[in-house]
Amino acid sequence: MKKNIIMTGAFALAAAAVLTSCDWTDPEPVDLTYDNITEADPDLYAKYLKNIREYRDNGHKKVYAWFDNKSSFASQADHVSAVPDSIDVLVLTHPEAMGQGTLDEIDAKRSDTGMQTAYVVDYAAIRKAWELKKELETPASPVAEWSAFMADSLKTALSHFNGGGFDRIICAYDGRDVSAYGEAEKAAEAAEQKAFIEPFKQWAAANEDKGFDFVGIPANLFDPSILDQAGTVFLSESVNATNVHEYAYIIGRNSVQGAPAGKFAIIAALPVLDESQASAGHWGNDYSSWAAARWARNGAVCALGLYNLSDDYYNPQFVYPVCRGAIQTLNPAAK
Repeated sequence: MKKNIIMTGAFALAAAAVLTSCDWTDPEPVDLTYDNITEADPDLYAKYLKNIREYRDNGHKKVYAWFDNKSSFASQADHVSAVPDSIDVLVLTHPEAMGQGTLDEIDAKRSDTGMQTAYVVDYAAIRKAWELKKELETPASPVAEWSAFMADSLKTALSHFNGGGFDRIICAYDGRDVSAYGEAEKAAEAAEQKAFIEPFKQWAAANEDKGFDFVGIPANLFDPSILDQAGTVFLSESVNATNVHEYAYIIGRNSVQGAPAGKFAIIAALPVLDESQASAGHWGNDYSSWAAARWARNGAVCALGLYNLSDDYYNPQFVYPVCRGAIQTLNPAAK
């Protein structure tokens, strides 16, 4: 649908959403913009916000998008307020760097649109941080042993939840395939998994009114009961898929006893600005996120995760174009 005036930011989405019930399809940038979108047409914008809040509960497939938040704003791309409103869960990559501006924008997004925010606590990242510290260890600056370091890191990571005003926590744990391990090695791996995952089970049980999700490889879990507490189970291997046909294999190999296949979700990368990673987010001439969205629309998954949202902001005509295209493909606007 074409209009004489297309406003930037959320109001452009508002106009389309009121007419199509969820998202925009044919934006046209022009010279005229508004500093305050609510002044352009307050009634239309209020109707849009009502529609997007109702959209949260219409049974659509959810979209999680990973956003590289900053403690302060250097450009519009750093603002939570600028991300597409039709994202269901915005996953902030730096929960320890929540400036007041970001907190205020999160509160506004939640209140206005119903968008939730989350962050990931990743076993691999904690392990890497410990290994780097061990490399630099000196007698004068000793580093705690791994078990103590992990426990302290988990305590700190979980504490970010309330300070950052989050709605969900995501536990990230791939684990290892131990099918060829001896019994002693399997026992050690099981103990390692339990030490990392148990705090999340306790947190989820104590915070039933909050959201909890999982990203990893269910097939590698000794005790998959953690997945019962998760709302969404992202299959981490999916982000490395090179075509949609691999999704069936990934889902099949993770459909082990105790893994709730109805909660499974896939992840795709958005393109990045780093020229050395020019292939990221692409499958040949297609965006991998768009191909994933087409597949997920009718596939046996409940959600789609999108990595690298921040880089997708930069477009001379239309901010977040690939993300918006993926959302529109996954959940087409009602005409």
